[in-house]
Amino acid sequence: MKRTNLFLFTLAVTALSILSSCGGEEAPTGPKYNFERAESLPDGYLAELGIIKTNIEVTAKLYETMNNNGFSFSESAMLSAGKSFSGSSKQALGIGAIGSDMVFCSAFGLNQSAMSRMEGLMKTAGSLGIAEAFDQELIEKMASEDTTINKSVLLTKAYLKAKDQLFSDERAQYATFMVVGGWLEGLHIACQMSKSDLSNMGVRLGVWSMCDTYSNVLHMCDVFKDNSEMKAIAEKLNGLSAPIGKIIKNAKKFSTSDVEELGAAVSEIRGSLY
Repeated sequence: MKRTNLFLFTLAVTALSILSSCGGEEAPTGPKYNFERAESLPDGYLAELGIIKTNIEVTAKLYETMNNNGFSFSESAMLSAGKSFSGSSKQALGIGAIGSDMVFCSAFGLNQSAMSRMEGLMKTAGSLGIAEAFDQELIEKMASEDTTINKSVLLTKAYLKAKDQLFSDERAQYATFMVVGGWLEGLHIACQMSKSDLSNMGVRLGVWSMCDTYSNVLHMCDVFKDNSEMKAIAEKLNGLSAPIGKIIKNAKKFSTSDVEELGAAVSEIRGSLY
């Protein structure tokens, strides 16, 4: 089977763990889980991953558009920098979520805020056995004080560099938890940032694009429906169908109240996951 953009969605997630090697210390190595074999996944699963990967890029662009158009950065829209997660599935969900937070910080040029979220998650990434998957040179650039470097571009490159390692290690199941965590966090931030202002067409289309990948996320969860935790999360996500449907069906006409309604539903699910 072709190696595609599988797992590039690990978001900045991974940038977290890699910083552990920037100081010369060896990243912790955790247990090797018995992940589902990537080769056994339905062909459609890989197609969904390609769409999710594109959505990550769209999300970063949305945040940049917000920054360029005078939107104020919201620290409260993110999880706290010291947030901890218990249990493997919640760790994977959390890694994806904090990765989304890092993309948000980076898009607004707040590199210190992004880096402050790495410390607590380095150990989390290590415990899931993914710390070694990322390119150290890219991470060192991410951690540098060089303001001429586009950190968002570096994050994207880090995902691409990591994909082969993550594919070969067959970590599809936990990577899917990461996708869900990252997508939900990104949607949460987008809603909180735009629920009172949709006047910019780039912001409007960015929010719509994030909602448009909802079905892809559900399809990926369905691959692992035999996992009780994944099934429970999918059931929670099904509750977003109505508010997301309002936005998807009216790309140019959905209102701030529609975004506020979706944001409230997303916040409720987000609060129940961690």
